[in-house]
Amino acid sequence: MQARTTRRARVRVPAATAAVIAVAALTACGTPSAAAAAPTGSSGAAKTLTYYAFDINNGGSDPGFIAAPGTNPQAFAQGDELIINDQLTTTHLVNGGYPIVGYDAGVCTLTRIPEQHANQTLASCVVTAVWQSGSLALQGVVSFQSKQPEPAVLAITGGTGRFAGAAGMVGVSFTKNFKILTITLK
Repeated sequence: MQARTTRRARVRVPAATAAVIAVAALTACGTPSAAAAAPTGSSGAAKTLTYYAFDINNGGSDPGFIAAPGTNPQAFAQGDELIINDQLTTTHLVNGGYPIVGYDAGVCTLTRIPEQHANQTLASCVVTAVWQSGSLALQGVVSFQSKQPEPAVLAITGGTGRFAGAAGMVGVSFTKNFKILTITLK
C-alpha cells in the first residue's frame, strides 16, 4: 500500500482497509489510545501511546534492504541492513486518512542467520522516533521467521524535548501494510 499525503498531511486508506486496520490494532495492541505525548515529569504511572508507522522507503519487495558487500542480495546474510523510514500517524481516521504526527528513522543490522545451533534470524535495531515536541531513542532485537519480522519489544534509551529523560519500552507489531507501535513510558 502506498501512503499518500494531502495538504493536511494524512495517510489516506481505502474504507475496506481502514476496517482491517482497526481490527488489527485492537487485536495486536488492545484498545488504541489517543496519540498524545506524555509530559516530562508526569506522575509515576506508566503512560501508553499508540501510533501506526507507514513505511515510506522507495517500494520494492524489500524496501530499505541493503545487502552486505560481497553477499547474495536474494538471501539474508550477516551484516545486511534494513533501513527504517516511516511516517508516524494517529490510530484514528480523520476525513478518510490517518493524520501524520511524526516520523522514525533508523537501521536494523542482521547479526544472526540460521545455521547449526542458531535457528533464528536476528537483527539489532537502533531507531529514533520524532514528533514536533520531542523524540525517543529506541534499541533492541527483532527476530525474523521466513524473512518476516516477528513482534518485538525495543527499549526506550532516552529522549529529547517533551520526552527528555524518558524510559520504558516500545512494542512493535507488524501487519501487511504498516507497523503498530505501542509506547509505554515509565
